[in-house]
Amino acid sequence: MNDLIKDIRKKDKKALTLLYNRYGKKFYGYAVSRWNVSEDDAWELIYKTLYKVIEVIDKYSFETEEKFNGFMFQVFINNLRNHYTATKNKTIETIGLEEKHGSVEEKDSDEPKTESPYMKCLKKAMEQLEDWKRILLLMKAQDFSYAEIAQYVGKPDEQLKVYYLRAKQVLTTKINQCLENS
Repeated sequence: MNDLIKDIRKKDKKALTLLYNRYGKKFYGYAVSRWNVSEDDAWELIYKTLYKVIEVIDKYSFETEEKFNGFMFQVFINNLRNHYTATKNKTIETIGLEEKHGSVEEKDSDEPKTESPYMKCLKKAMEQLEDWKRILLLMKAQDFSYAEIAQYVGKPDEQLKVYYLRAKQVLTTKINQCLENS
């Protein structure tokens, strides 16, 4: 244990890898199962924790491995609390049904329904994507893990996060272009 702390203080890459291997999956499981944090946010918080520990480790000394474990966990919990506070205070913009999309009572009328321009652009943009990208976006929107999605799209789960972020960016760009042209 003391060798690990010495290596971390030296900023040795092997020690950093060992630290990640020792705590990464445990922290991930805890964040996702106990705090209902998304996969992406969980990994971001884990890396934030590891970098914080590396940054401040020179200020502390640890008598036992249990004390170091407690320190690591406390730093992670503090990051989880900060994340929870930050996301809890975000407001969600809502659009009233009557403002742009007509009222609910119109459903019973015999007149043909008109789709909102947002929905038209979303459908058009989704149709332009490859099937596997569409599946990736839809399954991720329903909080499937990358490992589960990988079974359906035939891509390695380690790279799905990057594919997801790119596909989401492409989709957003296509929707915005469509809305501008409408």
